[in-house]
Amino acid sequence: MTHPSPIVCFGAGNLGRRIALAVRPVLFCDNNSALWGTVCEGVPVESPATAVQRCPNATFVVTIWHPSRTEGMMDRVNQLRTLGASNIVPFPALFADYGDLLLPHGFWERPSYYLEHDEEIRRGRALLDGEGREEFDRQMRLRLGDVSGQVINSGVQYFPPFPLGRNEVFVDCGAFDGDTIAQFRRATDDHFDQIIAFEPDPVNFAALKSAINGDPRITLHPYATGSRRETVRFIMGGTSSRISSDGTCEVQIVTLDEALRGIAPTCMKFDIEGSEPATLQGGLETIARHRPKMAVCLYHCPDHLWSIPLLLNELLPNSRFTMRTYYADGYECVCYCIPN
Repeated sequence: MTHPSPIVCFGAGNLGRRIALAVRPVLFCDNNSALWGTVCEGVPVESPATAVQRCPNATFVVTIWHPSRTEGMMDRVNQLRTLGASNIVPFPALFADYGDLLLPHGFWERPSYYLEHDEEIRRGRALLDGEGREEFDRQMRLRLGDVSGQVINSGVQYFPPFPLGRNEVFVDCGAFDGDTIAQFRRATDDHFDQIIAFEPDPVNFAALKSAINGDPRITLHPYATGSRRETVRFIMGGTSSRISSDGTCEVQIVTLDEALRGIAPTCMKFDIEGSEPATLQGGLETIARHRPKMAVCLYHCPDHLWSIPLLLNELLPNSRFTMRTYYADGYECVCYCIPN
């Protein structure tokens, strides 16, 4: 990205600070009034209105990316435009020039990355139904830097595209504090045969155990899931808990084929911070044998948008595929696979 100097970063959070180290802005602006008049990474922080007034000809880089059901990057672009800024870019515009310093970061990659995977992208897209292809195309435009036109689905995440019966056996990989289980119970009017839930974060697991309140139909496992049994380092962090060599604790990984032996799942959900492909590989036999309905998150790694549908198609041929996104700017993008 070529840009005139100076640069102003809109957003003084973790991402803004990381970007500031690369682009050396003259100013931060932020909607959090508690930050106004402070200094971040040696750079002053002001309100957006003050920043536009002080630097009307600056390039404003939107450096905010976090889960939201109501506000995305385009809203922040429009906020700056309303205040009088004329040169505004979202942070993905920096990747071509500053990718070595800013990447990896979530599902973001350089534009050239997608050209290199064009054939796989086309095959993954071709699996989807009409509504799924529309969402796939929106997600691809986002990854290529076009933050406009994103759609936040208003439905209940993980379940709406397929009906739920009264005898479901639901497997929840990444059960967090029981929020998805609560949604499942509402969706089935609490009529189901069994729930098997996996949550390796000890703090989350304690909340999960409290939430299910001893229901004998629900089995909880304090494990991560993957392609083979092993012990790994783990970062505890609420909804962003994940396997990492920088982790402060150790957790056990189990395979679904091992943990679900003797169980016939009818519905499975995977939201496990990038471990989705490994977990699918570790459940090959169970998934192929019982052909459950699947809801798998696609937003943790750059290639998951297309590689996970392709993997699911290998495991569950003759299925219907679709896609929905439930938060702004690509967060909570889910692939649904419904076997025929």
